[in-house]
Amino acid sequence: MTAVRRHRGGGRFGRGVAVVPIITVIMCVLHSSAAQFQNPCRTPDLKNGLCVTVAQCPLIQRLLNQPLLTSNVVRFLEASRCGAQDRKVLVCCAEPENVQPATTAAPLPVQTRPPASTPLGNRLSYETQLRLLPDECGVQYTDRIIGGERAQLDEYPWTALIQHRRKNGELKFHCGGALISDRYVLTAAHCIENIQRSWTLTAVRLGEWDIDSDQDCANSYGERVCADPVQDIAIEKYIVHPGYAVQKQSVKNDIAQVRLARAAVFNDYVQPICLPLEPAQRTISYDGQRFVVAGWGQTEDAPRSRYKLYVGVSGVPEQTCQQQYPQAGIDRTQVCAGGTAKQDSCRGDSGGPLMYVGQRNSEGVMYLGGLVSFGRQCGLEGVPGVYTRVNQFVDWIVSNLEP
Repeated sequence: MTAVRRHRGGGRFGRGVAVVPIITVIMCVLHSSAAQFQNPCRTPDLKNGLCVTVAQCPLIQRLLNQPLLTSNVVRFLEASRCGAQDRKVLVCCAEPENVQPATTAAPLPVQTRPPASTPLGNRLSYETQLRLLPDECGVQYTDRIIGGERAQLDEYPWTALIQHRRKNGELKFHCGGALISDRYVLTAAHCIENIQRSWTLTAVRLGEWDIDSDQDCANSYGERVCADPVQDIAIEKYIVHPGYAVQKQSVKNDIAQVRLARAAVFNDYVQPICLPLEPAQRTISYDGQRFVVAGWGQTEDAPRSRYKLYVGVSGVPEQTCQQQYPQAGIDRTQVCAGGTAKQDSCRGDSGGPLMYVGQRNSEGVMYLGGLVSFGRQCGLEGVPGVYTRVNQFVDWIVSNLEP
């Protein structure tokens, strides 16, 4: 397989091309309060334009969808910003031929805390939203022999990394997630709500294996195989569960959805995991269930692993978990797993997937059982990690899907 050199985020820039998965103008923390929607403006190249949403400007959309952004393009995008409406950035778009007409009087806001329900007249039907999920999911194309802790190049291809930009402009990963469709990633709510104020959520990385390598390659049966380039995709918006709450030692409804600015391209290294939609998966007992946790999380020897890691963990009865976390109010919206020394979610990431094998259409596939939420010190004997139980949130997840 021919290697393709890739330029990566995560702090390695300055090689002649400014590789920016998403620029500050699109997902920065907005400080302007006065909306300029549909006001006349001048584009960076001095053309007459209108101040509109990114979705109404094909030129800006085309620029953002480029896999690599040069320094000139980044400067053009930054200079195109002309205001904000609620949490949505407005850009100056050349008129008239390049501006799509608005479908409403004002742009829809990016909601981080949407209402629990929305009038049906303004939403798709639940059945229509279900069809937005992929027909095939939870399939990985690896032929590995299970053992060890380092995942193979194409193993757990739904694992995602959530990226932010720091005040000094540096790009870093702080959380994991799970790809459920070509446009949506699930993660923990605390990965969205509880980040430092100086951080700006920017992008999601898919198809990663070795964070420190520009090209992911490994030997397989004596042959050197290289993965497809990673996909760094801008975050269009995010939705935090309306019931998310942190009180003392209690964390509830720790789940959020991230919508990607463009569709992910499925390949051997990027695939969606299955949501537990079927009745049997919604009511399954996780006591003793064998799970897998995967990610680049903290290890005993280093703050973050270079390679994608995995480990097997077992589900713990709710009562046992309640005894370990007496102040946390552990309930059916959570699942506990692990408790083996030097394992547990040391091998995962906050917001990353807790997975298990189940039957779908008479085939074995990987289901998303949970998202890494919280726990005590990583890898303590007898102390499980706590995960958000995804099968208790599938209706909320599906109800927020958009084409």
